[in-house]
Amino acid sequence: MNDCQCHRGPDDDGVFRDGSVGLAHRRLSIIDPENGGQPIHNEDGTVTVIFNGEIYNYGALKERLTSAGHRFTTQTDTEVLVHLYEEEGPSFVDELDGMFAFALWDSERERLLLARDPMGIKPLVLAETDDKLAFASELPSLFESDIDLGGIDRDALAQYFAFGYIPAPKTAFRNVSKVRPGERILISDDGIDRDKYHEPSITPRDPDIDTAASHLRSLVESAVEKRLMADVDLGAFLSGGIDSTIIVGTMAQLLDDPVKTFTVGFNQDRFDESWAAREVASFHNTDHHEITLTANDVRESVPDVLNKLGEPFADPALMPSYAVSRATRNNVKVALSGDGADELFAGYDKYRVESLSKYYRALPAQIRKYAVEPAVNALPASRGTAVGDAVYKGQWFINRSGERSVPERHFDLMRVSDDQAIQSVTNVDPIEAGQTALRTQHAAISPELADRESLARIQAVDTRLSLPDQMLTKVDQASMYNSLEVRVPFLDTDVVEYALSLPTDHKLTGRDRKRVLKRAFDDVLPESILQRNKHGFDMPIGEWFKHEFADEFVSMVRATDLGILDTAAILELFDEHLDGNHDHSRFLWTVYVFKHWAVRMQEQGVLE
Repeated sequence: MNDCQCHRGPDDDGVFRDGSVGLAHRRLSIIDPENGGQPIHNEDGTVTVIFNGEIYNYGALKERLTSAGHRFTTQTDTEVLVHLYEEEGPSFVDELDGMFAFALWDSERERLLLARDPMGIKPLVLAETDDKLAFASELPSLFESDIDLGGIDRDALAQYFAFGYIPAPKTAFRNVSKVRPGERILISDDGIDRDKYHEPSITPRDPDIDTAASHLRSLVESAVEKRLMADVDLGAFLSGGIDSTIIVGTMAQLLDDPVKTFTVGFNQDRFDESWAAREVASFHNTDHHEITLTANDVRESVPDVLNKLGEPFADPALMPSYAVSRATRNNVKVALSGDGADELFAGYDKYRVESLSKYYRALPAQIRKYAVEPAVNALPASRGTAVGDAVYKGQWFINRSGERSVPERHFDLMRVSDDQAIQSVTNVDPIEAGQTALRTQHAAISPELADRESLARIQAVDTRLSLPDQMLTKVDQASMYNSLEVRVPFLDTDVVEYALSLPTDHKLTGRDRKRVLKRAFDDVLPESILQRNKHGFDMPIGEWFKHEFADEFVSMVRATDLGILDTAAILELFDEHLDGNHDHSRFLWTVYVFKHWAVRMQEQGVLE
């Protein structure tokens, strides 16, 4: 199990056994590289911990614990955990400021404590049967154990074909669950006790825009400064967008040496943003590194990346994220990123659609149903040209703006396929699974948001669902496959809670996105970056399916499918995509990843 995760920690490894309990750890050395090997114990060896991540307030905690008489043998943040547990028991997790997943064994009380950070930056999965329990940072590690995974969870696969990923707590296997963000699990002879020790506190505020911008800036600057803690070289991802530019600009103000920045571009102009990254790099005088990807580069990396997945995960941006992480790791061990700001400050197109949809719904229903929608949906939509893109966006808008409940509209904004494509999925119901997941999340959000406008509620739900289970999963996979640690300042809990508390018109107006964020950092943003439209960190899979990936896709579709997909219907969608009548790229990629995963699982003997 430990060897299976050597990419997460190539610098060192350690194993601890105590009767029926075994702990194993792979180390990526960031703090106290020479002396911080794990597992780490307390003074008498009765408390043992293995830990993934960083505790940013460990200095203050260590000082307090030392004053209380605890003896430290390393300079690591990890050692704080065993001593803080001695002082406060399982409740000590509430005091941790950082990104983490850990397991702590108390041999005297014979109990095991598992916990994951409040935003879900670091992963943790747990397998349970009647007489055994196993956990790991990644699913493939569990494949190397002797625990029964319980076979395929078809409800989870229904959610996969709804969203392109499987939301927590489900995984692709019935006996395995994801530990949720902010969850603490205590395991003893009394059983398994799971509870949420932290939920973001969202108290609606209504400061004027300048006051909000000033306070936000101080919070983000503090968050960046905390994340510069390291005994190794660090750098930053730089896409040329608002978010990464703010992180790089803040780092440049805090560091004496030029920031090492890293970006990836495409050899297709429509997807390439490297020019913007170069402008930012010049503006902040960074030590800039740039790589360019072709379709063949991605093709060559796809098997390597997908072969590492323990369950299907179909965010296409995983591939360029993997490439930029690989290039970054050749230079540094730690990188800061701008992830999370789109969810907090309404940067995605889906938020603009939700904001504008009320105006579309103001049109008479008969005009929408019998005039606008048939006319727009009849147009050919094939991404790759200005006209095709416009048609695609028009169809995307009108098909997600109808008279439905907020959770149902939210699902339409997140789903990877239209009703036509979803009909090719058999024996499971992605629409029902997706809508149920969204209804559950909307029902559980903070009561203070119940009366807020729909966009505020959707953003709050996204921080609990798509942010940890899609965005942060992608970041962790892409980086840790390359033994790179990524830190995300925008997901500091103070920043998250303040951002979600602000009125939506501080974030999104008819003409502007991320309004308060840009106001807060206007001096670190070049004018060209302030004025440019948002671009996603995407790859041109729609075009690649028509050319470089065409034969491979057809071959893969005809491979095993576990009785989930209608092969003939999938091939009809593929032909329609090739003809340029509709853009099915997101769904086709979801199918391709699923097929690749299913074949791989059968080859490894994980699935019969």
